Amino acid sequence: MIFLTSAEIDKIIEEDIPVMDLTTEILRLTGTAKITFISRESGLLCGTEEVDTLFKKLDISTDFIVKSGTFIEKNQQTIIGIGDVSALHKAWRISLNILEYLSGVASATYKFVQKAKSVNPCVTIAATRKHPPFTKKLMIKAIMTGGAVPHRMSLSDTVLIFKQHMMFKAFEEIVKELKDIKSKLGNKEVGIEVEGKDQAKKAIDAGFDLVQLDKCSIEDVMDVVNYKNLNNPSVSISVAGGITLENVDKYAQTGVNIIVTSSLYWSKPLDITAKIEPIF
Repeated sequence: MIFLTSAEIDKIIEEDIPVMDLTTEILRLTGTAKITFISRESGLLCGTEEVDTLFKKLDISTDFIVKSGTFIEKNQQTIIGIGDVSALHKAWRISLNILEYLSGVASATYKFVQKAKSVNPCVTIAATRKHPPFTKKLMIKAIMTGGAVPHRMSLSDTVLIFKQHMMFKAFEEIVKELKDIKSKLGNKEVGIEVEGKDQAKKAIDAGFDLVQLDKCSIEDVMDVVNYKNLNNPSVSISVAGGITLENVDKYAQTGVNIIVTSSLYWSKPLDITAKIEPIF
């Protein structure tokens, strides 16, 4: 489970309430109330644990909660909080943003993963680091709830060599240095993104742990996968660039090990509404 620190939750609250909720202050709203978040459409729920933590920060008691990863139907309640009316109005929009966006990404990820695995049960769907700024942990939770994994958690995770690196050290030179590179890394993997199937085959022969194809045709991907299976089956082949729900099954059918995408982060939010009512 992804863990957000207390300070990170505080920061989320502070972004929306830097000083006060001016509206509830000026209206002098008082009393105890209940806030209920209800889905207007079916989907895969995500983010209720973060809302629960946010509730605690604002002295709101969680009366009911559905766990992330649960499939919900239209008109289903997801989380209910009870507290001071002014606290509920502070939690309202922040909570809704978390639930709608994370559930939207989780739902889209699930569809993406299921479509790929329907033709290649062994394929892994990996989401890139191209998530919206300052949303990393939340986006990782959403895609993992949907069945995908992070492509790389950070630059400290693994070695992945791109053409931007090869502007300063040529592909051929990196291939020659591969054994030396691996000797300095312990058990960390070394991957390389190549341009075209010819470079891919050279990288496979050299023994890179991961060879990533970028914006390659289905035919070229199949050719590389077949070459890998015949010559160095231990190498993982990943494919990236322009892969969406519409074409993911075609790439999965090639037999690649990993499909890399950024598209999941820009999924439509799940439609969720919030109802606030007084408790007399």
